[in-house]
Amino acid sequence: MNFPIPHGFAAFATVLGGLILGTAGCRKGNGETRDGAGPPPVLASELLSNDLGRLPGPVYRSQAGSPIHWQAWTQETMERAKAANRMVFVVIAMPQQPAFQGVLKALASDPALVYAINQYYVPVLVDGDASREVGLLSADLCAEIKRGLQMPLFVWMTPDANPVAWIPVSHSSSMKVSELFYQSHSMVTRMWADDSAYVVKNSGLDNDNRRGRLAQRKNAKVMSEQPAVDAVRCLRQLASLYDPYSRSFDEAGGLFPAGAIELLATAAVHPGLPVETRMRCLETTRDMLKDLLPSAMFDPLEGGVFSSRRGSSWALPSFSRDCGSQARAAVALIHAYRATGDPLALQRALGLIDFAEKSYITSDGLFSVGMMEESDPAAWLWNVEEIRKELRPEDAAWWIKATDMKGLGNLPSEVDPQREYFRCNSLGMSQSMEEIAAEQSQSPAEFAARFDTARKTLLKVRNTRLGTVVRDDCAHAGATLRMVSVYAAAFGATGDAKFRDKAVALLNHARTAFGDGPKLRIFNKEAPSSIGGGRAFLYGLALQAALDVSVITSDEKWLVWSEDLATTAAELFTGSQFLKECPDDAKIIDLPVTDLVMLFDDSTAGLISFAECRLAERNRPVVPSFSELATPLPTYAVDRPILHTDLLQATLARHFRVTIVAGSGLSSEMKLATERLSMRMFQRRGAKSPEEVPAGSVLVILADGETRLVSTPEALQQAVLPSAGKS
Repeated sequence: MNFPIPHGFAAFATVLGGLILGTAGCRKGNGETRDGAGPPPVLASELLSNDLGRLPGPVYRSQAGSPIHWQAWTQETMERAKAANRMVFVVIAMPQQPAFQGVLKALASDPALVYAINQYYVPVLVDGDASREVGLLSADLCAEIKRGLQMPLFVWMTPDANPVAWIPVSHSSSMKVSELFYQSHSMVTRMWADDSAYVVKNSGLDNDNRRGRLAQRKNAKVMSEQPAVDAVRCLRQLASLYDPYSRSFDEAGGLFPAGAIELLATAAVHPGLPVETRMRCLETTRDMLKDLLPSAMFDPLEGGVFSSRRGSSWALPSFSRDCGSQARAAVALIHAYRATGDPLALQRALGLIDFAEKSYITSDGLFSVGMMEESDPAAWLWNVEEIRKELRPEDAAWWIKATDMKGLGNLPSEVDPQREYFRCNSLGMSQSMEEIAAEQSQSPAEFAARFDTARKTLLKVRNTRLGTVVRDDCAHAGATLRMVSVYAAAFGATGDAKFRDKAVALLNHARTAFGDGPKLRIFNKEAPSSIGGGRAFLYGLALQAALDVSVITSDEKWLVWSEDLATTAAELFTGSQFLKECPDDAKIIDLPVTDLVMLFDDSTAGLISFAECRLAERNRPVVPSFSELATPLPTYAVDRPILHTDLLQATLARHFRVTIVAGSGLSSEMKLATERLSMRMFQRRGAKSPEEVPAGSVLVILADGETRLVSTPEALQQAVLPSAGKS
């Protein structure tokens, strides 16, 4: 049996086990299960139709026309389920993982299955990105059955939000989805029909035990006793874990390793770290760029980076993109460029910015999460004959060579063991534009137009294969704030004032659109607090964006807003000695959510910890309860550094800080040079008096206490950038 059974039901389930497995997926045409349990009482009118049309976000809007009577994740819904004495069937999905669309389509396309869901349950769809505490709970539930986090997740709950059974669904086959649903449906409906009070009581006891285990885990003293020493050890370990065969870190699960790239690139040029550690980090950063930048993870036809891969190499991407993955990759590549000097890293990063602006800017000038339709990989792949058919012979020749296409296909056997995509090729640019132009005896500028024509031709063909993709026009606070930080990083790397202007304008717009008094909302449109109210994670992103902009502008107003955000976060998310992800007014599930990073995202603990040390260094008043939220360095991050790169980066900032103290009367050149320093490596503040730092000068205070007084941009660069970072 591949679903969990609450402890209180163990004996009962043992008796029923053979029956449940033997009848999984069997039902009458009217949706009744073979156990003969009749349908529950008729529902109140509020639950007799799909309620998602009024809700913002791509997850809800994608299912607004479904025949399933989906309800919002609200306390009112749970109360109505209790009044009707029905169980709640919850599907937890993430917009960053488009597999949920196929799964939900499979549910909605089976009339008998639709009947069963509507007749026996109150169905609830949850956006695990907006209601992040539920997404994090999914990680804990999957861990209980010794499975990695998989989405979507089917969860059967009592009306008081106690999980009874749950199962992850990682594929969208209609037959398989139906089988998985009925496998647990048979069990829970029989239990509920036999004695719903017993189910409520025992699932409550089981959840009490779960609550105790999670609280014990959160409250346990599992902090590193030597965080600085452990952080350096983790850097060395991470640098050595990069596998040149799979070209990745095994535990990263095939995701684009943005967190690892940013951490290692930061460490490679961190003046406070030992030279040997910096050199190791630099070497691994270069190895990652060498493997990733020419790969099929970057789309040469439309732009953007795919969020993950299929199989064990970067040759076959997932072909799904979202705004968050573009933003994280762009920041990481900018850090990599500053560490290695590789111009292709910067080129790719700026290309991701262009793609995000083209794909995710909403009609009101903010950014959406974005969502790619799940599609057959074959629609994205090409054989040599297709290229020759669509392009002129002279263009087909260089395109085939530049993208490393082969007559039998370029997918290695480990990513396509069944040869499902025989003769198919993924597209990655193994040659630079300059190299191709030289081979064609053209200047790069002349060849650029020729390349663009070929690219547009192939893109048109691919778009025809893919069909219409619904654009997500719902502004999202998290996606918008991430892009603020991207613009700030791009300004630091290029010195181009347009990126600074974009960062400031977007942050001003975001503060107005998503502000709700002192609080934040995820969406800029009205939605129930359990859906639209800001979680601790969102406050971490806002703090990061505000602090990033304060660095590149030297504008005090953003520091003041950072203080306000920190104060509000402390009020909303402090409780019982641990960080709460969800404020009390939006809470439905009463469980201490462990802040396990969801692989494809940052962790709240890492964002909060980083923000706290940045505020503290700049002598900004931070309420004690906010400082208590900051996690120094938990031992679980030390044990699995690839999953907690954000916490390690916060540790570097806290224990190996390099402080830049700016004197008054800086020249415009010197001011620009200080603003362009990597914002997440250096702490900055103004001098308290001319005695501390002479006018026109900058004092660099290294982690070991050494000080260097400089007065020119060249001297500043020499003072803060170690030789390990030179290419």
